[in-house]
Amino acid sequence: MTDTSFILWLQQFSNGFLDLFFTYITKLGNPEYYMLAIPLFYWCINKKAAFRFTMYFLISIYVNSVVKATTAVPRPSGDEVRILYKESTLGTSSFPSGHTQGTASFWGYMAYYIKNKAFTALAVVIIILVGLSRMYLGLHFPIDILGGLSFALVILWLFNQFYDDLVKKMKTLSFQTGILLSIILPLFLLLPPSHDKGMLVGFVIGLLVGYQVEGTTLGFQSDATFGKQVVKFVIGVAGFFGLRFILKALFLQIGFSDTAPLAADVIRYSIIGLWASYIAPLVFVKFGLSTVGGGFPRTPAGKAVTR
Repeated sequence: MTDTSFILWLQQFSNGFLDLFFTYITKLGNPEYYMLAIPLFYWCINKKAAFRFTMYFLISIYVNSVVKATTAVPRPSGDEVRILYKESTLGTSSFPSGHTQGTASFWGYMAYYIKNKAFTALAVVIIILVGLSRMYLGLHFPIDILGGLSFALVILWLFNQFYDDLVKKMKTLSFQTGILLSIILPLFLLLPPSHDKGMLVGFVIGLLVGYQVEGTTLGFQSDATFGKQVVKFVIGVAGFFGLRFILKALFLQIGFSDTAPLAADVIRYSIIGLWASYIAPLVFVKFGLSTVGGGFPRTPAGKAVTR
């Protein structure tokens, strides 16, 4: 698993241009990239499709985090290979590559549903380049890259097998039951060891709760004029990162992050997820940036408002 021969072969071509090129390419797998891309998709393009994708993406990243924490495979050693961009790997293990899995999950999902040859080719190139960047920079072994790709594809297949049936079952539940399950069930994901599990679980809770509340009481539409889309995105992202910063500072100030860091992360990111899925759309509607009409209908047994 920890053979460095391919890394050394790749690094024999090292030069200043490739160092800079792969350092920027690898950032396409950074969380900040998806923190901007996913809200843009949700608020401005297609709410339903974006929610589906976000759930798949969060599941994929969670599995990656659990496997990393469970296997605890060391990263390549600086004694064997040249390591660049060390700051991106602090406190994490090697298998599977999170950057590769995240990139494959994002671009692979988009290619799967868009079904355009040119877009698929672009997606494949980006996935390959990010995987190569992780090895060129000395941050991962080849098996880590293959593992990230494999997990992304297998989880996508499994997700597509079960997602529609789960949604149908959720729509048969009462509104109160759906909200309660959306809070309780994700908490069980805190049990396995994983990196950033509080952030992931909290965001899932906020997203699930907000999506149901928004769909039942509001039903905002993603489409709007270009000018309104720009304003929506600016307001939404400002609120997203503003809450992230303010809540972090607040929880540190009152000592919550020190005494109960996991609970602080869950609550903090639940609020952020709620902003993304409900509060921001509510603001858009109130300011005339979005129209309403695309709700979350349930079967009569669910007793929710049908739009």
